[in-house]
Amino acid sequence: MQATHSFSLMVFVLLVTIEISFTQSIWLNIFIFGLAVLYLLFLKKWGGLLAVFLVPLIPAFATFWSIYLHGSSTYQAWLLFTRTFSFAALGMILVFGIDLEELFLFLEQKRVPATFIYGILVVIHAMPDIRREVVSIREASLLRGKPLHVWSPMLYVKTILTAFTWRDKYTEAMFSRGFDDNGIRVPQHRFYLSKKSIALLATLFIICQILVFY
Repeated sequence: MQATHSFSLMVFVLLVTIEISFTQSIWLNIFIFGLAVLYLLFLKKWGGLLAVFLVPLIPAFATFWSIYLHGSSTYQAWLLFTRTFSFAALGMILVFGIDLEELFLFLEQKRVPATFIYGILVVIHAMPDIRREVVSIREASLLRGKPLHVWSPMLYVKTILTAFTWRDKYTEAMFSRGFDDNGIRVPQHRFYLSKKSIALLATLFIICQILVFY
């Protein structure tokens, strides 16, 4: 048995995201942002810590300036400014705090269809191959004198078409490992929800409910 916090954290982020979308509390937004910064510091994810400040910077200032000049309330300008940062913070918590493979394997144990779970896991594990394929396509295009940039639709069309050719190989690999759509799978690792994580996230969620009124 192995404890997991990924599912609890995902539910917490989902609930808080919905809440800050409809509430009018600047303090709640600041609390969420500060919470994310502390969490990233705890994980020592310096790239995520830098991104949580830089990624929302331009959209936040643009929104603030637009509401400040043409809106009816300075409070609304600050609300949307802090909300932009809190959304980015929640995104960083998802990116750096959740183990996707662990999450999906836990969901499989909770009766989510195995075909759906393993289809997503195949995509996750194929990402390094997809990145290498993108590099290969760009290099091949350069040799032909037709450079493909990040914004070139043809780059992604070729990558998708190449990925389609891998489908049969991945299907064959899964069945060769004993995968059965209708069979009962005995998991190698059994996951259970960490009680400490649930207690901590429940406490933080209660604090969020209190801050809604400030």
